[in-house]
Formats: sequence, structure tokens, C-alpha cells
Amino acid sequence: MKKIIILGMLLLSVSISKAQTKAVKANPLGFVFGIANAGFEFSTSDSQSLTISGIYFDILGISGYGLGVDYRFYFDGEAISGWHAGPSVGYLSLEDEYNNSGNIFSIGGEVGHQWIFGEHFVLDLFVGYGFVSGGDELNGLNSTAGSVGLSIGYAW
Repeated sequence: MKKIIILGMLLLSVSISKAQTKAVKANPLGFVFGIANAGFEFSTSDSQSLTISGIYFDILGISGYGLGVDYRFYFDGEAISGWHAGPSVGYLSLEDEYNNSGNIFSIGGEVGHQWIFGEHFVLDLFVGYGFVSGGDELNGLNSTAGSVGLSIGYAW
């Protein structure tokens, strides 16, 4: 009986160690539109994760850098794999070609599905919607905005 319990514990630890709990990802679709972002996602519980992203923005003579944070709830019970939804916040520091600058803040949410192929390849398809505000020297901005993303990356 003792051997069966030890064997069961070993098999359980091997199966748990194969579950991916971290991923690095980049959104290649963003390059087409002048927005590049890459992020690090890590599980915070069995079915939730946090993603921290760096953002580069360059559209119509306005460029800058920012940071985004997304919290995800995974509905299939396993963090970083399956259907997910959750809130997101972001910040961008932008400047135009005339040295006008502005700080942009966003708050919203996203929904999507993330797959892990093989043991490490990640594909994440998502859509989001939120409120964007700020940028006083850049003519101000108070609007809503939608987003679509397709990120690829590596999980471990």
C-alpha cells in the first residue's frame, strides 16, 4: 500500500510539473498597425493569470512607450490555456513630431482563447474594448476603443 501511495504521488508530481504556468508572447498583428507589444503571463492560481506587457506605439507621427496589465480568468479550469476573459489597464507616454506630449490611460476588458501546442508553443487570439483618456497636449482624448490581437509565444 505504501508503494502505491508513493507511486501515485510521483505520478501526480510529474503531471503537475508538465502544466504550463508561464508564457512570453508577442503580437505580430500589431506591427501592421504601428503598435508592438510583448508580454509575460504567469498563473496566479489554478484558473487565473496576470500579464504584464510592454508597448511601443508609432502611428501618424505620434510615438511612445507604455505598459499594460491584464488579469485573466480561465473558464476551463487551467491557467494560461483555454477560454479567458478579464479586465485590463494601460498607460502610454506619447509625443508627436512637434514635441507635444501626452499621457494616455486606458481601462477595459478582453475575451479570447489561448492554446498551447506541443509542450511550449502558445497561440492567443483575443478581442478587447475599453475607455481611453488623456493626452491633453495632443488635443485630448476621451473615447472608447476596440482591439483585436493574435499573440504567439513560448510557455513553460
